[in-house]
Amino acid sequence: MIYYVMLDVGGTQIKGGILTETGRLLHDISTFDAKSNRPKEEIFVNFADIISNLIDTIEEPEKCIAGIGFAFPGPFDYEHGISKMIGLNKYDSIYNCDFRQELIAVIKKKGTYKYFRKDFTLVFVHDVEAFAIGESHFGTAAGFSRAMYLCIGTGSGTSFTEDKIVLKKETINFPENGWIYKTPFRDSIIDDYVSSRGLQKLSAKYLKDPVEGRILYDLAVRGEETALLTFKEFGSDIKEAIEPFLESFSPDCLVLGGQVSKSFCFFGAELEQYCKEHQIAVRLTEDTSVSILKGLYVRTRR
Repeated sequence: MIYYVMLDVGGTQIKGGILTETGRLLHDISTFDAKSNRPKEEIFVNFADIISNLIDTIEEPEKCIAGIGFAFPGPFDYEHGISKMIGLNKYDSIYNCDFRQELIAVIKKKGTYKYFRKDFTLVFVHDVEAFAIGESHFGTAAGFSRAMYLCIGTGSGTSFTEDKIVLKKETINFPENGWIYKTPFRDSIIDDYVSSRGLQKLSAKYLKDPVEGRILYDLAVRGEETALLTFKEFGSDIKEAIEPFLESFSPDCLVLGGQVSKSFCFFGAELEQYCKEHQIAVRLTEDTSVSILKGLYVRTRR
C-alpha cells in the first residue's frame, strides 16, 4: 500500500502522522520536540528521525512512501522549500537553506530511505492554507462553496476557499494570500488583538495581571465573572476585526481552528449572531492538526 508522511511544524512541537492512499490517518497523531533552536545539522537530523519514526509505525513490511508534506508557518518560500524565518527564536539556523536538498541528504543515510518511491513528492504549504484545504475536502467546510477560515493561536491565521480552491490573488477587498493578520485595526494590527497574546493582554484589564488562555478558560468554566467578561470583549474584538472580510467575501461558512477557538463557547456569541443574520454557517474544527495533515495530503497527491 502507498503511504504519505505529513508533518505540522511548529516552533516548539512537530506533529506528524502517516496517511493512507485514501487520506485516512493510519494512527493517532504523534508529537515530537521541534528542536528549532539547534544548529542546522541537528534540525535536519531531527526531521529525518521523525520521518523514520513515523514510517516505523507502518506494520506491513512492503512500505511505499509516495510523499512527504510539511506545513510551516511563515515567512517561508513554499515553492522552493526555503525557510525565511530569522530573528523569531525558531529555525534561525536553517534560514535560506535548501530544505529539500538538506533533508534528502540526511534521509539517505537512514535505513528507511529504501521505502521511498523514486518519484516521491516533497511539498511545503502554509499551515493555515493546509488547514483550509483539509477542512474543505474532508472537514466541516466540505459541503460549502465559499468558506473563510480563522485559526486563532499565537497569531490570527486566515485563508479563503472557493470550490475547495485556496484564493490568493489580492483585490480591493481581499488581502494577498488571504492573510488578514497585518490589516490595520484600532491602534495596531489585527494580529495583536485576535491572538492568544491579544487575549492575554485583554485579561489584565479584568484580572489585574495577564492570564494565559488555558488558565482563563478554566476560570470561565468555574463561572468567574472576570474571565467571562474577558472572553466576551475578546469575542467583540474578533467580530469587529473580521466583519469587513465576511462582508466583502460573503462566505457560506466560517471555520474556526487553533488552540484559542476551543474557548468559542465563551467568546463566540456576538460573532455567531452576526453570522446567523448574514446566513453564514459557523463551524469549529474537531482537530486543527488533523485537518492540516489532510490538507498536506491533498497537496502532496497533486
